[in-house]
Amino acid sequence: MSEEKQQKFTAKVRRGLVWIHGVAAAELARKKAAATGVRIEGFTAAELADVESALTWIEQNKESKDAEPKETA
Repeated sequence: MSEEKQQKFTAKVRRGLVWIHGVAAAELARKKAAATGVRIEGFTAAELADVESALTWIEQNKESKDAEPKETA
C-alpha cells in the first residue's frame, strides 16, 4: 500500500472511531445508570475493565471532528 493510500485508510479508521466511541460510551453510560448496585448486568469486572480500557484507547486515537490531517515528513 502506498504512503498516500495508507494515510487515507488511517484517516477513515480514525473517523470511524469517533462514531464507535460515541455509541459505545453512550451505551455503557446507559448501562451504568440502569445498574442498581456496583455491578453492571452482563459484565464481569474484567470485561468492564476491558471495555473501559478500549474506550480510553479509542478516545486517545480517534480523529477529532475539527482536526486537520497531519502531514508526515
